[in-house]
Amino acid sequence: MQPYKTLSQIDCGIHIEKKGNLSYLSWAWAVTVLLENYPGATWTFEQDPEGSELFTYPDGTGEVRCTVAIEDIVRNCSLPVMDNRNKAVTAPDARQVNDTKMRCLAKCIAMH
Repeated sequence: MQPYKTLSQIDCGIHIEKKGNLSYLSWAWAVTVLLENYPGATWTFEQDPEGSELFTYPDGTGEVRCTVAIEDIVRNCSLPVMDNRNKAVTAPDARQVNDTKMRCLAKCIAMH
């Protein structure tokens, strides 16, 4: 069965978490569901020419880029490093970049 047909049947409602006024699905839960259904699924984070997983813009903000492959279907997405108000962060630190990578992974899984 196509990944979308399989994954879209899963009820995510009881797994929605809240932080402030934002609702989200845990990246750990998303990865667990993905691997329970498609143990061969893989993901990678794109690197810039210098090997950084943060793509920095001239204003000092940046984004991460993720690719998730399930069987022969590959999806890509990007996500800017943001603060708790969903505003782009200037000169993000390692923790902010890592958190964004995991959010981007969950977003990319959702695209399947």
